[in-house]
Amino acid sequence: MKRLLCAAALVALAAWGLTAARGFGGAGTDVPKTLLPDAVRGWQADGDDHAYNAETIFDYIDGAGEVYRAYNMKALLSRRYKQSGRPDIIADVFDMGSAADAFGVFTHDLDGENWSVGQNSVYKGGLLSFWRDRYFVSVFAEDETAETKAMLLDLGRRIASSVGRDGDKPALLGALPPAYADPRRVHFFHHPVILNYHYFVSADNVLGLDPKSEGLLVKTADRSALVVIRYPDEAQAVAALKAVRAAFLAGAADQEPARAADQTWTAAGLQGRTLAVLFRAGTAAAARDAVRAVLEHIRDQGL
Repeated sequence: MKRLLCAAALVALAAWGLTAARGFGGAGTDVPKTLLPDAVRGWQADGDDHAYNAETIFDYIDGAGEVYRAYNMKALLSRRYKQSGRPDIIADVFDMGSAADAFGVFTHDLDGENWSVGQNSVYKGGLLSFWRDRYFVSVFAEDETAETKAMLLDLGRRIASSVGRDGDKPALLGALPPAYADPRRVHFFHHPVILNYHYFVSADNVLGLDPKSEGLLVKTADRSALVVIRYPDEAQAVAALKAVRAAFLAGAADQEPARAADQTWTAAGLQGRTLAVLFRAGTAAAARDAVRAVLEHIRDQGL
């Protein structure tokens, strides 16, 4: 995931004209070295470990650091494993400060095969990524072989076991009705750069996102996109709905959808301090019904 994130961050940041996700991230304590084993399947830890925080992460992964900072990263511990005649293995353990943000950075890239490591995992092309409690972990083989795949699986399981406990997913996930709750499609975010990478909404922060807001994006098979955001207070949520209506629903009657230039439909609504917006629906009724279903589900769940 680390290598994929680099391109993602650079594209998104270039689109926004940003050099830093200001207001996100922060310094934290070091990741415990006890989370990483000294040896697995003949691979041995090689040399000194490397530790980074939200400021020094750029020394390690440059532009991709902004993605981790957008999820409030606290610390990173990186260890390289070597075995003669075998590809190197690199293990990166990120302390994201909370289980919600470990889950969030995991959802940034959901492409791959679930290997059932930690609380959720994906494997693709020599890279295994997973999360457990407050930690997001990536273990990477510099060349993919049957041996390295077995090594990555064992190493991932041992790290997950060392973490020792599961963490709570974001409570906002409960706002999604069953039709939108497929874990393979749900992205959790705080920052508009992350949202725009997955689904471009606006070059401006129309949704009023900040480090204390939480968002979910669900892209559906019919190309529509549901965005659900919980704000710190109702006043901020009301302001966000007003901005959404001005940007995307101009001319539409109150609580009614509006047709976009591409002939799709957008609808938006509010329940307490939670905003729901449905983009690119095929019909006005589909947009209206989707938002209504989300808002009713939030109300019924007491969220």
